[in-house]
Amino acid sequence: MSSYRLNKGPLILAAVMIMIIFSCKTQKSIEVTEAALTPADDHIKLSEAQIQLANIDVAMVREGSIGRRLSLTGVLKVDEESAYTVSSRVPGRIEKLYFKNTGETVRKGDKLYDFYSEVLISAEREYFRLQSNNRNFNARYEPSLDIEEQLQIMGLTMPQIRQLGKDGKVLFTATILSPASGKIRAINVSEGQYVNGAQPLYDLASDNTLWVEAQVYPDEIRLLKPGMQAIVMIPSAGEAPVLCRLGFINPSYETGRNVTLVRAVINNPDKRLHPGMFAILHVRTGTTRGIIIPASAVITGSDGDKVWVMEEAGVFSGRMITTGIQSEDSVLVLAGLKPDDMVVTSGVYLLNSELILKQGNDTPTASGAAYQAEKAAEKQRDEL
Repeated sequence: MSSYRLNKGPLILAAVMIMIIFSCKTQKSIEVTEAALTPADDHIKLSEAQIQLANIDVAMVREGSIGRRLSLTGVLKVDEESAYTVSSRVPGRIEKLYFKNTGETVRKGDKLYDFYSEVLISAEREYFRLQSNNRNFNARYEPSLDIEEQLQIMGLTMPQIRQLGKDGKVLFTATILSPASGKIRAINVSEGQYVNGAQPLYDLASDNTLWVEAQVYPDEIRLLKPGMQAIVMIPSAGEAPVLCRLGFINPSYETGRNVTLVRAVINNPDKRLHPGMFAILHVRTGTTRGIIIPASAVITGSDGDKVWVMEEAGVFSGRMITTGIQSEDSVLVLAGLKPDDMVVTSGVYLLNSELILKQGNDTPTASGAAYQAEKAAEKQRDEL
């Protein structure tokens, strides 16, 4: 009985060792199985044929300058700094208008209207009286100079006054000439109408230059400053881009609207542009230098921005990046890429789909990128 008890200990010890060894092998087997089912990384390997079918293109990361570009909708307007109002100088009646339509072009010295004024007639008679009494050595009295100035103030030009002196007779109807050039914006009088002194008759404005006024929202106004270079596009005119600079930024917002106005002045030498035309004002804000990639390379998700990088021929890996400002079709990369990296610019979403298939299945599957590309090719063949 005692001999049996002494030999039982080694048997128990051997059994325990066997169980420990078996347990370790089982655990190792489980770990190997889990490792096989868990993707080691986000690398994707495609054959040359798959790359062509998936239409995957790559481009080298470059360093350069990028700036945000704002596209503001606006309209062409009259350059108010060139605006001129022709007013009556003395009370009288409009006998005839030589320009009766808005939009007509008036040049300085053109006949504007014929005018009857008792005040002007009295001044003419006084001028004749003073001239007839002119007996001094210089052939001119100081009072006659004063009356000439008065006639000019009333609307007559010096050539008209000299002709008046030569003719020696009173003009009961005086022809008033335009003191400025421009297009007629408004006609505020009609023939036969009696007008008072300083009453507006014509509104003129030069069309050699025009204003471009565009609307800006609060989050954009902080990026703009007077003097910034801008490009104006006028679609209806079919003109080439017009270079200009921002001249004025309205410090207050429009009543009832959360927008303000910016203004630029453009030249219009051939008179092909007109107030009221729709315009687009492109303004490039301050530039920043850094790593620039095409915007088509970036995939934006809930966890941030990501790009696909070609590590070697046929091998692609996903990489998270930190982006900065975007301008048109380019994006500034603040972190995550080096200047010599090759990023995928076309087919990024197919690569993303391939990665999802790889991570979501524990058995080999056909390439998601190649599969979708083949489907697209079949669709094109069917359409043909």
